[in-house]
Amino acid sequence: MHELPLLIFTLLVQGSVGITLFLTFGAGAAKPVPQATRQLLPVLLIACVMGGLGLIASTLHLGYPLNAFNALRHVASSWLSREIVFASFYLAVLGLCTLILLVKKRLVSFLLPIAAVLGLIDVWCMSAIYANSTIITWMHFNTWLMFYGAVGILGAVAMAWLPVLNTDAVMQTRRTLMRLAVVFVVSIVAIRLLAQPAYMDYLANAPLKNVVTLPHQPLEAFARLEGLRLVSWIASVLGAVLFAVSGWRNRRTGLLVGGGLLVLAEIAFRFVFFNIH
Repeated sequence: MHELPLLIFTLLVQGSVGITLFLTFGAGAAKPVPQATRQLLPVLLIACVMGGLGLIASTLHLGYPLNAFNALRHVASSWLSREIVFASFYLAVLGLCTLILLVKKRLVSFLLPIAAVLGLIDVWCMSAIYANSTIITWMHFNTWLMFYGAVGILGAVAMAWLPVLNTDAVMQTRRTLMRLAVVFVVSIVAIRLLAQPAYMDYLANAPLKNVVTLPHQPLEAFARLEGLRLVSWIASVLGAVLFAVSGWRNRRTGLLVGGGLLVLAEIAFRFVFFNIH
């Protein structure tokens, strides 16, 4: 698939922002506890690596990767330029926070919310690139739901899987964050499901005369992937239910399986999103 680099790019960056968001929620409790602070370092490194690899993957979509620098010249008018700028700012702030923790063993906690806000703005710009395109299956608020939903779901799964705040002194904070992760996952899946009838109605009644390019192929590709979409929704709902029950009761196996289903569903959703040919 020609859009595979974009699939990798969007999921990795959104997952990185999701991890940063959850770390922001727990940083205040971790800062006074040295053991908990040390546990943040590998997770911050993972978030940095995910974001960096995502940006590298995005350049592979270009015929000539060095042309990525040309996109920076149109920040005032181009969502792509804005996305690159905010992604760079996000990684710079997150990288600085990680470097200080690595070298000085000190968490500069105010940098995390700054990075999280920059990351969320970057996801908005990323969504706007596609929603303002001429691809009929992207020109809907469902694009924002899918992209921001991935931030929340991937961040919640990372919170469940990684040893963040996993020490007695801050265990209550971890339990609180796990319940927040459950709320995120259930809410996102429910909101997406509730939005689907409106999205399907939009696709069924979209006036083709307003579409500048590719009026037929995206709809045909979308219809061909009906089976994969159904499987993706089943995996997402089952994963959310299992993740919610296990997260509330602190069942490790259920969190692994439920989280795995959620991640697989996000990959499948993104494959359907980019499969427009």
